[in-house]
Amino acid sequence: MRPFHLTTTTAALVLALLGAGLAPSAHAQSARGACRADFAKFCKGTKPGDGRVLACLRQHQDQLSADCKASLETARTCADQARQLCGGGSEANTPDRKAMRECLQQQREALSASCRSQLAVP
Repeated sequence: MRPFHLTTTTAALVLALLGAGLAPSAHAQSARGACRADFAKFCKGTKPGDGRVLACLRQHQDQLSADCKASLETARTCADQARQLCGGGSEANTPDRKAMRECLQQQREALSASCRSQLAVP
C-alpha cells in the first residue's frame, strides 16, 4: 500500500465524492466511522469544513489507526480514479457535486469495484 498522503486537490475530490449526493453504502458509512476515534483523539475541536479535518488527520498520519489509514487510502484511490475519469486536475477545475455525480454515473463501469461499492454509484 502506498503511504497515506492527500494533496489539497485530492482532499477536495474526496470531499466532493463523499458529498456528491451519491447514496452512501454500508461500506462507506463504515469507512467514515473508521476515523471517528482518531478524529476525537487528535482533532477534537477542529471545525469541519475547508479541508481542516483532513489537514488535521494528515498532521497525525503516523498515529492513525490502521482502519482509518485504510479508509483514507481507499478514498484517495477513488479520488484518483474520479480525477482520471471526470477531471479535476486542479482546485480551479474540480467538478461541482452535480457534475461529479453525473460523470461517475456515466463512468460507472470504469470505476473499480471497491470505488463503486464505496460510493454506491447506481
